[in-house]
Amino acid sequence: MQTPAARGLTAVELGLAIEELRVYCSATVLDAVALHGTGGHDDVMLVLQPSGDAAGSRKVFVHIALGGPRARITTTARRFGRDARARGPGADLFQRELQDATLEAIEVIDGERRCTFVFATKNGPRRLIVELFGARGLWLLCSDSGEALTMSRAVETAVRTLRRGDTYTPPPPTPEVEQTAKAPAPNRFAKPVLDSIDAHFTPLDLDKEHAHIEGTLRLLVERNRKKSEHKVQGMQRQLDNVDRVQQLRSTADLILAYAHSVPRGAKSMEVPSLDGEGTVTIPLDPSKPVAIQANKLYDKARKQEEGREMTEKRLAVARTEQAELQSIAQLLEKPTDANLETVRTRLQALGLIPKPKTATKQKPGKSRKKTDEAVPFRRFASAEGYPIFVGRNNNQNDELTMRYANGNDLWLHVGGGRPGSHVVVRLPKQKTASLETLLDAATLAVYYSKSRGEPRIEVIYTFRKNIKKPKGLPAGAVVPVQTKTVTVLADERRLSRLLATSASSQD
Repeated sequence: MQTPAARGLTAVELGLAIEELRVYCSATVLDAVALHGTGGHDDVMLVLQPSGDAAGSRKVFVHIALGGPRARITTTARRFGRDARARGPGADLFQRELQDATLEAIEVIDGERRCTFVFATKNGPRRLIVELFGARGLWLLCSDSGEALTMSRAVETAVRTLRRGDTYTPPPPTPEVEQTAKAPAPNRFAKPVLDSIDAHFTPLDLDKEHAHIEGTLRLLVERNRKKSEHKVQGMQRQLDNVDRVQQLRSTADLILAYAHSVPRGAKSMEVPSLDGEGTVTIPLDPSKPVAIQANKLYDKARKQEEGREMTEKRLAVARTEQAELQSIAQLLEKPTDANLETVRTRLQALGLIPKPKTATKQKPGKSRKKTDEAVPFRRFASAEGYPIFVGRNNNQNDELTMRYANGNDLWLHVGGGRPGSHVVVRLPKQKTASLETLLDAATLAVYYSKSRGEPRIEVIYTFRKNIKKPKGLPAGAVVPVQTKTVTVLADERRLSRLLATSASSQD
């Protein structure tokens, strides 16, 4: 025997619901909203203002829900947020056609799970036809002549095709409909039927939505826990590779020490080991001088060593995120509504799901971002005329990078984890920095760092949108990702030209 939760309204129950709804005939439609129903179905909400003494002065919310076992038409105490509203031409047309209309009649055919709401609108009579049968159901708004103006979905089956602009035709009777007409299923709902229907179906929808949200959040947390674990393991392997740095230097030392004995074009060299026991074979590139190959090993060792400090910072951030995700996963072990909301908020703080947009009030004539002329940062101009901004201290570095810079602005900082100012190149939309502008900004990054005066230094750069600042990092500390490196050589002429573009450059 089928349980009540396993089916939508029967033909008998629909007739009883319509009978109670008819008290709202002559009501004004305050709003007509297409909704994303539970499980992705296409629902409709009519907000009615009853006339006379039908229901006092209170608004009435009529929920038309489609989709197999949840199909019903009823008044409801549930309120839907903006995120539940469907968007698009069809939903907008539905609202425009029915807003301020008058509900004149509701028609239903005995033995069928199909009914029609009749409205008087400024554009003439309109009919909202609702079919509750089928896995997806159907709602369709048509003119008085039956032309489909908008609908929940197009119908293409073996027995019927129905699109916008077509004339509505009901489906042919099925054996199930004919059997229902002969032996209708008993009514499950006590009077007032509308209240009983809403009290039965709304909790089922909410339970299903709760389960969907829980499943989505659980999957998101689990995926990011695995990513965080792999990230921590990868950075830990980098830090554990200290011996590799010494090995690179030792190999370079051996290459230089015995370079005089290596014939030109050799593919390898065999030299005594540093511990004095036996020999070691060092592979060589026959196309390059031995000394250059040794210098490359020194450079590689230096880069790995310089990157250690940055890796340690990033590892600390990754471990903090890993611990936070573990804590969030524990909340999901008891997935109450309050816990799910807390999980959502904490995932938003981690940047794993977008934060809800909030409208911000702005005083007339005031810009949300300071103009380039009014900023407190050091300002210079590149050879191409693009403004380059440099922070004066850690707090200004945060302000410049995290609040002032746009997502596609270029961000630079001296490499190797060395202290220095943040540098931002303000770029127009859909513009990229040329090599000259990049070198100008990189020169300023070196000049306003602890590396000032060195003849050769590497500077990292990326787009501002690739900069993150996890909670807990001190002022001026950020985590850049997807970085590239440019090598800056001492160039007094370039530096003098840049400094001359700013009267405040020397402070």
